[in-house]
Amino acid sequence: MSTRTEVDSENGSLNGRLAPVVPIAAPAALGPDPLQVVELTEQELAAATEALEGGFLAAVEQAEIAPESEDFFDAAEVIDGALPHRARAALVGLRRRALHAVVIRGLPSDADPGPTPTHNGELPAPPRRGNAWLAMAVRRLGDEFAYQMEKKGATVHNIHPTHEGAKTQSNASFTVDLSLHTENAFHPLRPDYVCLYCVRSTAEAPGTRLVMLDDILARLTDEEIAVLREPRFTIRVVDSHKAEGEADIELPVTPLTGSPRRPQIRWHETLRANDNIAAKVAAAFADAAHDATRHVSLHQGDLLAFANHTCLHGRDAFDAQLDGSDRWLIRGYALRDRTHTEPYVAPARPRVTRVDLAAVAAG
Repeated sequence: MSTRTEVDSENGSLNGRLAPVVPIAAPAALGPDPLQVVELTEQELAAATEALEGGFLAAVEQAEIAPESEDFFDAAEVIDGALPHRARAALVGLRRRALHAVVIRGLPSDADPGPTPTHNGELPAPPRRGNAWLAMAVRRLGDEFAYQMEKKGATVHNIHPTHEGAKTQSNASFTVDLSLHTENAFHPLRPDYVCLYCVRSTAEAPGTRLVMLDDILARLTDEEIAVLREPRFTIRVVDSHKAEGEADIELPVTPLTGSPRRPQIRWHETLRANDNIAAKVAAAFADAAHDATRHVSLHQGDLLAFANHTCLHGRDAFDAQLDGSDRWLIRGYALRDRTHTEPYVAPARPRVTRVDLAAVAAG
């Protein structure tokens, strides 16, 4: 039987260590900038450090709750008052779709998280503070979510350069740019939000590329947008979802869906058009995305969360030493509603989906 952390009934905090949280209203509609940056003040940093160490980590460690477990995420949801109010308000704005992305800068970080992994499949000791902030952000946005075929169903992913992945289009690359994409664009079940927390950064942090769909569509004609709303494209399954030797599969996709007011996108560099007109439109979309790209540098203690259906993301190439000192992020996926994943999960692992992609491709 799992152990759950004691909750103070008056203020909703772990062991009563936090003061009551004063609600802060999130923006009701998209403002002039759908990317909100929250930089912690010295006062917020001190309060967050005390709340994290004394109110959360001490409690989960005393209860022997393992990082990355469902109980850990449950505890993080209860104690999310450890996040500064402005950071919580920004995440609420993201969940309410009043924002497309949020950057929280300067969260208390792990002074010595251990060496950055250098090979695929390495499982370092989870960074205490990093895992806590990631879990809090994910549960502010929804529920953690994972794929059986990606990193063996882990709900927290270590993102770092590796010897094997240097030149690949994967999160293990570093000698090449990681092209713009939506997370797992090929898959019928995709995360609503992606959260990235920087465990370790280097002096010259590579730019994380971020593009808002609205900024892309503003550069396209009505005719081009109409083509993107038609099933004239395919996307390949990425290598990280072929861990068990699955065949190279192309899945049919309609890149642009949703209402004109709230469109959603599925995009990846492997997207292919089925005809010449669609190919020209795909090229126009790629050019517009390039022109609309923002660069967000993530440093130790920074957290980026974005809506996967309305943002593309990528990353600049960078230098890696592969000696334990390189850039290291952890990643989590969030779903607003898990009910549509229920046919694809095992009772023993309700947060981990497995879909027969070959069957999906066959229609």
